[in-house]
Amino acid sequence: MARMEVLRGTALAIGLGLGLAGCGVSFAPLPAGSVAGRVETYDYSPSVIQSGNLQQIWWCGSGYNPTDTTQFSDSIQYESIDLSTQAHQGPVPVLAETQGGWDSVYTCNPKVVRGSFANPLGNGKSFTYAMYYVGTGSLTGLDNSIGVAFSNDGLSWTKYPHPIISPETQEGYGLGQPAVFNDDHRAAIRIFYEDDSVYSRHIEALSSDGVHFVTQGTLTTNGLDPNGLSWGDMAYDPENGYWYAGFNTALRDPSTTGGVVERGQYGIELYRIPDASLLTGTTPWELLTTFDTNLTGYESNFLPGFARDMYGNLIPGTAIQMFTSISDPPPPWSASPAAAGMSGSIAKWKISSFAWTRNQPLATLNRYFNQTVHQVTTGWVDPKGGFSLQSTLGHVYQSPQQGASVPFYGCKHGSMDYFVSLDSACEGARILGMNGYGYPGPVAGLNLVALYRCSTGQDHFVSTDPKCEGQSNQGRLGYVLP
Repeated sequence: MARMEVLRGTALAIGLGLGLAGCGVSFAPLPAGSVAGRVETYDYSPSVIQSGNLQQIWWCGSGYNPTDTTQFSDSIQYESIDLSTQAHQGPVPVLAETQGGWDSVYTCNPKVVRGSFANPLGNGKSFTYAMYYVGTGSLTGLDNSIGVAFSNDGLSWTKYPHPIISPETQEGYGLGQPAVFNDDHRAAIRIFYEDDSVYSRHIEALSSDGVHFVTQGTLTTNGLDPNGLSWGDMAYDPENGYWYAGFNTALRDPSTTGGVVERGQYGIELYRIPDASLLTGTTPWELLTTFDTNLTGYESNFLPGFARDMYGNLIPGTAIQMFTSISDPPPPWSASPAAAGMSGSIAKWKISSFAWTRNQPLATLNRYFNQTVHQVTTGWVDPKGGFSLQSTLGHVYQSPQQGASVPFYGCKHGSMDYFVSLDSACEGARILGMNGYGYPGPVAGLNLVALYRCSTGQDHFVSTDPKCEGQSNQGRLGYVLP
């Protein structure tokens, strides 16, 4: 399907039939790569607030409705982590469907922000948290709207009874993936969301009370990858006036995964854009890096949530942290295309964390060998695969810049043949993701290294030797920094 979110709407929890417990119940340890979630059930689409040493995480996952235990469906879960002690509170379900309400069938995709919300429900009560979420009363999982709930502790929530933003038509998925920002630290909310009710686009709307919104316009697509326009989150950096957004790549073609139709996308592209260009596109979106299977090893990497402060700003520092929906654990290095595809199944969706370091644009391109095959990558190598580092081939940029415009894709043919390609479709094989960008030719003043794609007849590797170390030369890939 074109939109990942549709898949969570079509009776995911009921179809899986996975068990889940509520408050006070202990869960088995998560896989090593996960930071939040539960075993043997799906957890994804996180929202993260960090205040000092406290991280608060809300996400979408299967569960029993805390107000109606006869209903097992999508729910919104909560967990907090004390970074100084690593003590966890939760996970616990904190929000789900309302029987007979507009969101009676599914609730998902939470985004939480703090502020001072005075009497938003008309009952004289004020609140310090607002959760914007996606819901529907349709059994198909379509016709989604955005609603809001309020809280004073992040655990006990009271819903506004009606959607705050509804789709223009009842056909299609509707609205999804809100991203929120508190403009005045009180109740002036700036919200961005996906709209599939007419055509795929992202909308900005403003509110002075956190409930009533006025549409401002459609976000520009100038500079974005046209093959993957769905996103997970957006956050503001007040230090430089840029918005940062994590957009999902396209889904893999099932012909490359043994016929397995994968549910989560294989990667996330991190972009930024100046605030003044968000609607105009005067300055295009700028690609910064990609989080994908090539980097992480996970088959699915999608729907991220930025670590934000209580008002929606990025956490200050040299690194931007993203909490990413993943499929954990990674498939082994020798997994078949179908086995790799199955490793991304819904039941294995968990939440992990990755960081991108500012002002460090280069990635190291390494060549590994395990006495059977080579693997050339800037990212993950199976620690159980027996691989040893053979050589460092050079350094590539994480995004097109400084004249480096040639993309080096990480690909895999069959169960064991890893190779690097200049083709975004990996020549019909399974794409792992992006290694980085090199130069198309020599550049005056730069001591660049030419790279060649080579074949042993059994597998592929990359070499700086035009004679491919006695093996078959399949052509020059490009040039990289040493």
